[in-house]
Amino acid sequence: MSDDFHADFAAAITSSDASTLEPWLTTPSALRRMAVYRNNVVHGVIEVLRAAYPVVERLVGADFFAPMAKAYWQAVPPTDPVMSQYGGGFAGFIDTYAPAAGLVYLGDVARLDRAWLEAHHAADAPALDAGQLAGLAPDVLPQLAPGLHPSASLWSSQWPAYAIWRSNRDDAEPARIVLEPAPDFALVWRHRGTVRHRALAPADHAFLATLAQGGNLQDAAHAATLVDAAHKAADLFGEAISSSILAGSRS
Repeated sequence: MSDDFHADFAAAITSSDASTLEPWLTTPSALRRMAVYRNNVVHGVIEVLRAAYPVVERLVGADFFAPMAKAYWQAVPPTDPVMSQYGGGFAGFIDTYAPAAGLVYLGDVARLDRAWLEAHHAADAPALDAGQLAGLAPDVLPQLAPGLHPSASLWSSQWPAYAIWRSNRDDAEPARIVLEPAPDFALVWRHRGTVRHRALAPADHAFLATLAQGGNLQDAAHAATLVDAAHKAADLFGEAISSSILAGSRS
């Protein structure tokens, strides 16, 4: 079929107006089947986003989530046939979605849902471990710049969004959380096949953010002490090694 047909077909799917297809689908039964097909597409996209953003849906409810997901689909149609990764821009869309304007934390909660999904799907890769450090001279270690493991992502917010996300993801009865603006930091990563997450102190975040940006351990320790002079970089580095947070190399 012609490019014109495919353009008209795509327009009919992403809108509620199938009139552009009338020259192509000339019988009433064909137009009815088109409506059924479109409804199935919309339902499928909503289900994909529901699976990817479970905490967002729990917070707003299915009746709010479905039209928000549909509006995102209409604004940002899928471009990849692999739908499991669809919705990468959903958090940014939520930030601009007028009906959610009063839910100031919701976009950041969506970013945590996305970080969990990406950690789950991240390719297997070696993590820095004690064995890889054993042969390093003491004066070499401060210059080591391992970066974060590919499954790991740092997150920050000006709202207590991590506490909201964690409680609504992990607890049968979510905790009541006071919604007051305050810097909030977290880390999401995969360790031994399981996605993990934890809150970060501001200095911990500064340490890991420096490594994520290509800095070495000495730079990271310095960045952390600028936030908290008492920060113990060695303790965080040890935890990062034992928990597979840093990128390693294949031997």
